[in-house]
Amino acid sequence: MNKLHQLNISYSNREDRLLLRASTKDGDEYRLWLTRRFTRLLYDVLAKEMDKKGGVTAICSNEQTTKLFKNGAFEKPFKDDNVNLPLGESGIVAFSIKTGTDAEGTLTLELHAEDGRGINLSLNNSLLYLFYSLLTQGINQANWQLHAGKEITSQHIH
Repeated sequence: MNKLHQLNISYSNREDRLLLRASTKDGDEYRLWLTRRFTRLLYDVLAKEMDKKGGVTAICSNEQTTKLFKNGAFEKPFKDDNVNLPLGESGIVAFSIKTGTDAEGTLTLELHAEDGRGINLSLNNSLLYLFYSLLTQGINQANWQLHAGKEITSQHIH
């Protein structure tokens, strides 16, 4: 996948799934449907990665993350003018997650369908926090009780 431009996660009542949309600066948009099972796995993966990097408080208070929020990372609407849909207009159902770390310590996250098609994301600490927050908001919007007895919350910088 080329350089990431925007991420969006929304809940579809009709599908009872979350739709992850990732766009690139080149006008590609990748659409992946996240089932409850997959979302729980992805949430756990992201939460563990956040803990490895000092936790939510440490990541959300770093200078790069603060800059993202001051520049309106959560306020900008997702642009629907992407011209290429490599995974098709309806997208794919995410099936597998693979993580790694590159030489700079950036999280590499691969989300793929059963047939191997999918996306590969490189998430520095700020983008990891942003993705984690978007996923948390999607889970809350869906009203999924994924962690019994443990509320899923996100923290924002003000």
